Amino acid sequence: MTQAERTRHFVDGVARFVDARRLIEPRAAVVVGVSGGPDSMALLAVLRALSGRGDRAYRLTAAHLDHGLRPGSADDAAFVADLARRWHLPCIVERRQVRADGARDGLEQAARAARYAFLLDAARQAQAGCVAVGHHLDDHVETVLQRIVRGTHLRGLAGISAARPLAGSQVMLVRPLLGTTRQAVRRFCADAGLEWRQDPTNADTTFSRNFIRHELLPVLRRRLNVRVDEALARLAEAAVEAESCLAEIAEAALAEAGRQADGARLVLDAARLAGRHPAVQGRTMRLALERLGVRLRTMTAERFAELRALLADEAAKAVALPGGVVAARVGREVHIALPGAEPAPPPHEAVCVACPGETPLPDGRRIVCTTGPIDRAAFQAHCRSHPPGVEMLDADAIRGGLCCRARRRGDRFHPLGSPGRQSVSDFLTNARLGRADRTAVLCLADEEGIVYLAPLRIDQRARVTPATRRVLRVVIEAPSAGPP
Repeated sequence: MTQAERTRHFVDGVARFVDARRLIEPRAAVVVGVSGGPDSMALLAVLRALSGRGDRAYRLTAAHLDHGLRPGSADDAAFVADLARRWHLPCIVERRQVRADGARDGLEQAARAARYAFLLDAARQAQAGCVAVGHHLDDHVETVLQRIVRGTHLRGLAGISAARPLAGSQVMLVRPLLGTTRQAVRRFCADAGLEWRQDPTNADTTFSRNFIRHELLPVLRRRLNVRVDEALARLAEAAVEAESCLAEIAEAALAEAGRQADGARLVLDAARLAGRHPAVQGRTMRLALERLGVRLRTMTAERFAELRALLADEAAKAVALPGGVVAARVGREVHIALPGAEPAPPPHEAVCVACPGETPLPDGRRIVCTTGPIDRAAFQAHCRSHPPGVEMLDADAIRGGLCCRARRRGDRFHPLGSPGRQSVSDFLTNARLGRADRTAVLCLADEEGIVYLAPLRIDQRARVTPATRRVLRVVIEAPSAGPP
């Protein structure tokens, strides 16, 4: 096969891959990310060749970002701009400073984020519906192996996708070379007489991706499986199929068990999910978090296990998730709420309060009760400062055990300092509380009724008097933020 035949064969193969996955529509405006390296040079050359075939007529714009991370980066930018000029293509070149603290891989991630942000801006400037980048099959295999070593969910095993939305926008990121290998790309560049720039950092094995490429994969091929690349690619394909099936099941499960209470809270029917397979429970929880916009990169397997535990255990404590998100068991439901969401309503079922002791509530709050002889000086100090959510009651005025429950229609009590009994509803109205504060109100009651409308006012009969001998100190604690 001649060089010209090999070149045409390569271009035809990419065309079949593009058409099979409908990556680029005819006459589409396409921004091509061009670093100046062999992969992006091959991509630009192939798309340029295809744009002249039949009715494809792609409208290409080259785009290059100078990260400013090494000497000579400006020369790469000039090289790409000159190539675009010679090939009569529009070109967008920018320089953006990239900084990252910590490990070198952190710098690599920061550069990647800056690159995709630039490409999205370039697509908007060029009025393009897609951005093409030069990832190939070897990049796909390296990504799968890297995620295996770091730890990943099933979806992570799928590796690099041929197409996905760019940064949550309507612009699609496409990878036309994903069906071909690095070796084939290099051979095409040689056959087509393409020049390219060599990035010396690609040989730096302090970057984990370069270590996998230059050291780990060669050892695996030599010592364990000469066709390890194919094995990893098959694993990724199987993961895609399994993930697709699981995603459909989770979509149906969430539609059956979930409801959007408001923009910042999603409510799940715990009973409907508790009998599901753990894999379905976990995938449904992931989908629920995605619906709320939670960044799943910050979630760990341990956190997902805690979320699944909420489905089975009505007494389970609230789970503090990264970013200030809180998931809590509320009666027969699990509430997942973003920071600033209105508090979950307290349980409708009464919860027995340990007295003395600590009592966790399904919404993540705790009631802490202590009893002891009255200390008049301490009581006077309490009256002066009166910290929110802390009350002192006459322990001997309590009749029977204490329970905590949501307020009910018709609830009445005698607020401390008021002339007589009134409905809880009227008290809250007169207090001019917002909706969130009204929802968060708890009723601590004994056998005779409410002794403390927490955290607002105690009942007159439970007040500390000169005759009081023992006090009951009640503290309503907010949900713990937990570890990040």
